[in-house]
Amino acid sequence: MQGSLQALTDVFEGKDRCLVIPVYQRNYDWRTGNCARLFDDLLDVIRFERPSHFFGSIVYKVEGAIGEMTIIDGQQRLTTVNLLFLALHNCLTDGTLEPDADLAEWIRDDYLNSKHAANGRKLKLKPVKADADAYEKLFSDGQDLDESSNLTVNYRYFVERLGRREAEPRRLFDAIRGLQVMRLQLEESDDAQLIFESLNSTGLDLTQADMIRNFVLMGQPHEEQERLYEQYWNPMEQDVDFDSSEFIRHWLTTRLGRAAKKDHLYEEFRAWVRTGAHGMHDVLAQMRIYARHYRDLRRATVGEPRVDRLLRRFNLVDRTVTMPLLLPVVDAYRQEDFSADELLTVLTVVDTYLTRRWVCGLPTNALNKVFALIWREAEKKRRDGDSLPEIIVHLLASRQGSAIFPGDQMFGVALMKKDFYHISAAQRNYLWECLENGDSKDTRDIAGALAAGDISVEHIMPQTLNGEWMESLGARAKHVHDTWLHQLGNLTVTGYNSTYSNAPFAQKRDGEQGFRNSPYRINNMLRDLDSWSEAEMTERGAKLSGIAMKCWPEPVVHYRPRPDTRDVEPMGEETDFTGRTLRGWEYDGAVYPVTTWRQMLTGVVRLLAGRDPSAVRRYAATTTKFRTRAVQDEPENGYVEVAPGLDVFVRTSTSDKMRTLRGLFHSMGLDADDLLLHLQPDGDGGGPDGDED
Repeated sequence: MQGSLQALTDVFEGKDRCLVIPVYQRNYDWRTGNCARLFDDLLDVIRFERPSHFFGSIVYKVEGAIGEMTIIDGQQRLTTVNLLFLALHNCLTDGTLEPDADLAEWIRDDYLNSKHAANGRKLKLKPVKADADAYEKLFSDGQDLDESSNLTVNYRYFVERLGRREAEPRRLFDAIRGLQVMRLQLEESDDAQLIFESLNSTGLDLTQADMIRNFVLMGQPHEEQERLYEQYWNPMEQDVDFDSSEFIRHWLTTRLGRAAKKDHLYEEFRAWVRTGAHGMHDVLAQMRIYARHYRDLRRATVGEPRVDRLLRRFNLVDRTVTMPLLLPVVDAYRQEDFSADELLTVLTVVDTYLTRRWVCGLPTNALNKVFALIWREAEKKRRDGDSLPEIIVHLLASRQGSAIFPGDQMFGVALMKKDFYHISAAQRNYLWECLENGDSKDTRDIAGALAAGDISVEHIMPQTLNGEWMESLGARAKHVHDTWLHQLGNLTVTGYNSTYSNAPFAQKRDGEQGFRNSPYRINNMLRDLDSWSEAEMTERGAKLSGIAMKCWPEPVVHYRPRPDTRDVEPMGEETDFTGRTLRGWEYDGAVYPVTTWRQMLTGVVRLLAGRDPSAVRRYAATTTKFRTRAVQDEPENGYVEVAPGLDVFVRTSTSDKMRTLRGLFHSMGLDADDLLLHLQPDGDGGGPDGDED
């Protein structure tokens, strides 16, 4: 294999050159987001007068006809640049840009056409078969394009960007020619298929934090790079135990007011920095401060004894999902905006919320959105004289639907029915640590002893009933066993010998390390019992449930929303918005003011169609709420255009509109909680269905 750093355009140049994408390659799948990033990078090359911009690698093999290159890796980059060249050529010739016949001819002859290409139109690029038809249509008169193809979508995107005239055409052309790649040519002895598989499956990718670090530091002078790294970046990584991508995701969520996307963290960070014009020094300084908060939350070293005591127990279970809320809460405490009591109140309610949901068996997938949104929601609701911690308590306690805060009734029923034996080790250690110690200062390290194996969670009524146990339980023995075996009332922590497992209750009570001599408060109620039957299990289950109610009490809410406070609610899966007045909607951090549900529906669909038109059209084909038509025709009555030749029906109730959007989100694999609706509380919906229809 031979390699060298060269201009990407060198791969295209030559009238005989033909670039072939082999059949084992995947289809072209870059989205407009990838194209936007490339175009923005090219504008940066122009703006900062950079001589070049690294654009990855191209691996190829020369074979077949004269000038034919088989692309082993890098087809997404090559195809995208080819689409940009085609868009630039067409814009130079159709009046979108100032005409430049010489430049258009240069692009056509050197980068689009090939003298000896095997395809009918003599095109330089030969895509995989599934893309070939859509690609060739781009070279026609612009009619009958395949709107479902990413090739068409990205070509249209480049035409639209060029139409903004953000850069003079020849300077943009020079910037494209400044794209550099590591060009690797395979030898005859190299196995192209094996190399392709290796490149696409076994390589060590840069982490999201790696890319963010490079973005933050790379543009700085060498001495400044060293200073920023030593003063901010390296200490930050040490504080978060080098789990930097995870920390940055939570920190960025606090900045965005929504959950940062884990797989696109670098792009989200980069966009946030650029759109907000944030200075790198200030960004790194803030990250460094929050990394300390992150460290102290995880290590229970905030510095307030009561808080740290709670955190030591809190952290027995993985609670990193709460970081987007707890990081700014601790920051507020350290800036003396929160008192120690207020910090303790928030932590206690969060702990109670998570524990009650776990006991009740509620899914965890709603929690990311809850903790991503709640700090921002609280700040929006805050007015002069309001307590921010009390607003947070109110927002958690009032959660409904998939994010519900279980009340005492729901929690109490679950405590008496849940299988507490088949739970994770972390939840087991946490549960019995809390039940044993409660709020007592005279604590015993139950969690540590369980983790070390010095004690274990055991059944009082054994898992297998022998004759003596069957007799003691009576005629309902099987029913009692099936009902109570793994429930809280029949479980305890003990260090007695495992040979006691099937022993009668009296032996478990009086034997070595038995209940009568147990050092644990949780076993006090077993010391003086003469027998162990359903009645005792019921009584003990009720007592332990009472302890649990004290450990995780339903919060007392003092805050009351003011009438002029606007609500922000996620679309979610179940909420009925009929009769509500809409003020706007929000997605990916951008807010769009509207006054009707019709405007919201068409706006959201247009946004999604702009990002992934193929997916929107696939969903549209499955429902009568959408119709397709010829692009030159007008939409039918009651329909509004949301993409070229695609219309959505808007004369429906608010509920129908939400069903349409939820179906679209599901089909695209999007989270319905990511769409936020800005509502006026108790507002008049403008009609029986909450819309103007």
